[in-house]
Amino acid sequence: MNKNTKPDDARTEEGRKEAVKTFSEQTKILIALASGFVLAPPAVLSFLRKPDGKLIPSLPWTQFAWAEGLLLASVFFGYVVLSTIAGSQHQGVYDVHRPATRASSLLQIGLYLAGVILFLSMIPALL
Repeated sequence: MNKNTKPDDARTEEGRKEAVKTFSEQTKILIALASGFVLAPPAVLSFLRKPDGKLIPSLPWTQFAWAEGLLLASVFFGYVVLSTIAGSQHQGVYDVHRPATRASSLLQIGLYLAGVILFLSMIPALL
């Protein structure tokens, strides 16, 4: 790397700040998506009633509970991700590649995907 292409410290610091800003915005969006899906299982239950108002007894209740729990855990880990980002900002590091940030972020997306897949896998059984 020659002298002209090496980034100076100010550009590196600004790039890290921008990466943290983008990463935190994406995390907030995923929290909002997971929060919306937290309401989906109870909403589906309200549509699956007999004409007399009683619930259909053959519903996969445990699957509903697991989907709800996974989505709630995804929201929780989203806030953990944001707290790890805040911790790096407090230290003045601005690092989105910290092990705590990466692990909690992977948990957040994994739990979200597992909850959505589990919720969507119930649809054929309900039809």
